[in-house]
Amino acid sequence: MKDVTPEELAQYSHGIQIIDENKDFTQKLPVYLQVQKLLTVGFNYHVVAVFGSQSTGKSTLLNHLFGTQFDVMDEAARRQTTKGIWMARAKEDSKDHGKNILVMDVEGTDGRERGEDQDFERKSALFALATSEVLIVNIWEHQVGLYQGANMGLLKTVFEVNLGLFLKDRNTTHRSLLFFVIRDHIGHTPLKNLQNTLLADLNRIWDSLTKPPGLEGSKIDDFFDFQFTTLPHKLLQPDKFITEAHQLRKRFTEGIPPGVESLTANGVESTKDGVFLPGYHRRIPADGFPMYAESIWEQIVTNKDLDLPSQQELLAQFRCDEIAANCTAVFNETITPFEKQAQSGKVLEGLGPAMKQALSTAVESFEESGGRYHKGVFQRKRDDLRHALETRLRSLVVGQLSALSKRSVGEFTEEVTGILKKANASNASAAYDFAKIVEEAKANAVSRFKEEADSCFIPGETTTWSSHDDELELLEKDIDAIASRLRGEEMKRLVIRLEKTIKTKLTEPVELEFKRMDSTLWDRIWKAWTLTIEDAVQQFETKSRSFNATDTEREVGVWRLKKRGWAVLKAKIDEEVLEGNLLLKLRENFEDNFRYDEHGVPRVWKPTDDIEGAYTRARESTLTLIPRVSTFKLSSSDSPPDLDSFLGATPVDASDDSDAHLNHEDDFEILSEAKQHDMTQRFKRMADAVFVEAKRSAIGGVAQVPYWIYVVMLGLGWNEIMAVIRSPVYFVFLILCGFGAYIVYTLNLWGPIYRVSNAMIEQGVEVGKERLREILEVGDKRQEAPIAMQSLDSQGRRRTARSIKDEDED
Repeated sequence: MKDVTPEELAQYSHGIQIIDENKDFTQKLPVYLQVQKLLTVGFNYHVVAVFGSQSTGKSTLLNHLFGTQFDVMDEAARRQTTKGIWMARAKEDSKDHGKNILVMDVEGTDGRERGEDQDFERKSALFALATSEVLIVNIWEHQVGLYQGANMGLLKTVFEVNLGLFLKDRNTTHRSLLFFVIRDHIGHTPLKNLQNTLLADLNRIWDSLTKPPGLEGSKIDDFFDFQFTTLPHKLLQPDKFITEAHQLRKRFTEGIPPGVESLTANGVESTKDGVFLPGYHRRIPADGFPMYAESIWEQIVTNKDLDLPSQQELLAQFRCDEIAANCTAVFNETITPFEKQAQSGKVLEGLGPAMKQALSTAVESFEESGGRYHKGVFQRKRDDLRHALETRLRSLVVGQLSALSKRSVGEFTEEVTGILKKANASNASAAYDFAKIVEEAKANAVSRFKEEADSCFIPGETTTWSSHDDELELLEKDIDAIASRLRGEEMKRLVIRLEKTIKTKLTEPVELEFKRMDSTLWDRIWKAWTLTIEDAVQQFETKSRSFNATDTEREVGVWRLKKRGWAVLKAKIDEEVLEGNLLLKLRENFEDNFRYDEHGVPRVWKPTDDIEGAYTRARESTLTLIPRVSTFKLSSSDSPPDLDSFLGATPVDASDDSDAHLNHEDDFEILSEAKQHDMTQRFKRMADAVFVEAKRSAIGGVAQVPYWIYVVMLGLGWNEIMAVIRSPVYFVFLILCGFGAYIVYTLNLWGPIYRVSNAMIEQGVEVGKERLREILEVGDKRQEAPIAMQSLDSQGRRRTARSIKDEDED
């Protein structure tokens, strides 16, 4: 601690004001204690305070008792001298008595200067009671038995708050001594009677207190001790007053000398040890007393139980409540209909202007009618009214902003989807910019929201009205989420459109390759598919950039497009290898090799031709096509293509997509072994039928006609021959036919004409047989079905087998 300067010694020679009249606690108390050399005394100090009505001589009493130099009242002026709470150290006498006693002079109660404002009186009295070991109650004799004059009403309030703040139970809380000094005692009424009257009043107010839990049955003497003494009239008996005041001083420093009349609450004389008993000490070291006293004062100041209203405040509260109720009723006429409509969750049209008008009218009416009452109460009630009205309006605004947000989201969605539907309906997928559509629609929705929200914003005076920034941020997030969903749907539609394009581009190349079915069949199909997919992916990436799609969304879209492209190819391959389609292609390939020579000229079979060899070569060549088309593999590596590398890994965001399960990369088996075997057997039966037909045509075409038949024909047709010769028309026609035959013979066209005619006849006969066989097979199946169910014996099965064999031979 720093050394004390001479200026500080002079400044604090008469004491220090620890609490001023504005209720501010001084920060210089530690300095004063240092000046008085009390900071280092530990627990060796005492605190005493005085309490009583204004102008009753409290400061005079303290000056005589403890040798202090507090200002005293000017008898001629009769005005307040002590303001706030002052503290001074008791003066030490020649016998070293009065050492380390801190004396507090508390502002008097019931002063005209404060009028009805009793707030400081209550708080200062409670502070004195809570911090001092001994509270001297300065009272005149004629005030004993009075309620207000003896400060009983004030003591009731102080006791009640003291119980709630500082006294928790009977065993652990400190005790205090209430030392009643009865002034101007004439002697007609004995001290004991005065004491009994005061104790009766104290017990009565104690019983009427609202006590905290656990202390309901407590008595006043559980927390307080009482001593009573009297002093003569200071003006009428000045010498006796001074003498007895000095005698009373010794009770605080030396104890009670023999023969001095003084009673405790129990009606016995005080002990000779004085009034500062160990049980009264707060056990706060001297260097901690400033902080302790300041915390006590802060706790007292913030306690609302002491803020009891004055008569003016009570009137102001009553009238302001009435005025506020009337203003609220007018306010309700405007706002209640909106509150009822708000339950529907829809946007309330005209809410903003109506709110502002209703609030302004209510507050202005209150200010006009209540402004003439107590200013503090008026201001508080005005704030309460505005707070209540703003709270109701705030709930309306919250609902309005929520409804506006929903409406804006709906308008945004409707606007964007409407434009997209028109664009998709007109097949103008390349004619619109999705990102621009979304940006314009979002700007429109946000603009309408802000316009409506701004009209509902009321700058709060008693409540914190936040702006609609939070709601606007949530709206933008909702719109972005809707835009993201719409963008995803548009990208899916783009994938579907490109999928159709892929299907269109792949149809003709795949069909053409399956007509040839050479050794590089799958190489060409794979190349055509990859080129088509790469072109589609390029179109997708170009279009998706106009969507403002993220890299992840584009990645998912590309992956989905490739998967769907692979599904298109697989579907087309499956279509080409359907049983009927593949069998037709095998037959065409077989007939190309069997019925046409290496120059593509149709063959006319003769008995001398090697029909069996041609048949075997054509059949074996065609049979090699079945295993070739049964597995999708490249000729270069004799293995399936690397589909995993081309498609890429499945994106995380598409792991749950339905496309993730389409056509796995192991679907390179086109025909199973069972289907291959079945297809082989059916093809062989078809090839055998063609072979048998060829053999029949060769045998039938070379049959010899007997020579005698020509003689018979000549004889039977002689008349017709002569008729043709004699008729000019027929003869000319005959000459023309002969000339035509000569030209055909000269150009060696008989062979080609014969082959073409024979092929046409055979093809017609073959088509007729196929149609007849189909009709017969349908009829046989209908007839054999019930028969097969009834005849299961071996003989029947053999007959069925023979009949099937006969049909195959035919």
